Amino acid sequence: MRLPVLMFDFGNVIGFFDYMLIFGRFGARLGMSAEEFRTLVEAKGMARLLAEFERGALAPEEFSKRIQAESGLDIPFEDFAADWEDIFELNASVGELVAELKGQGYTLLLGSNTNAIHAPFYRRQFRETLDHFDHFVFSHEARELKPDRGFFDACVSVAGVPTDSCVFIDDVEANVEGARAAGLKGIVYRGDTPRLIDDLRAAGVEIAPPSR
Repeated sequence: MRLPVLMFDFGNVIGFFDYMLIFGRFGARLGMSAEEFRTLVEAKGMARLLAEFERGALAPEEFSKRIQAESGLDIPFEDFAADWEDIFELNASVGELVAELKGQGYTLLLGSNTNAIHAPFYRRQFRETLDHFDHFVFSHEARELKPDRGFFDACVSVAGVPTDSCVFIDDVEANVEGARAAGLKGIVYRGDTPRLIDDLRAAGVEIAPPSR
């Protein structure tokens, strides 16, 4: 195995996401704008429900039921899931980097705070990119959320290497700090893929220069 093992967050690293798309779809069903629907569900505690969902404490059907009860929606679960799932766009430059790293022989792990509706959807949607990954650690399956140490311990356990042989890349600084506190190396991705490549090289990752 070529070290270090490279662990990537999904949201806003591998793929961009926009919850306003969900709020717009749900809001339209109630004659509301996306912003009005967001204000409604935030006041009703959506952040808490989403955290429970992403920790695996709520099944998809129960999450749907709870959101609908709080917001006034009344639609079948299948329609809820269809409105909920499609919010992603591939970050093409990181997708290309992932393919290159796999071609260089590195072991790749995807470590994401996500849920049982989104994860299967984006694994299908971005199959070409995500098939390069050797391991997946999803919060709803691990029942641990970043930046808690348990999440990073789960990643290291799955990778099967020493903690200091892992590099975690995430766009959220608190998550990177959590990774470092757990003994991993951490890199903050700020939307600048050339800078990410430089940071990976500084962490000991060999990346071939672009061909001319």
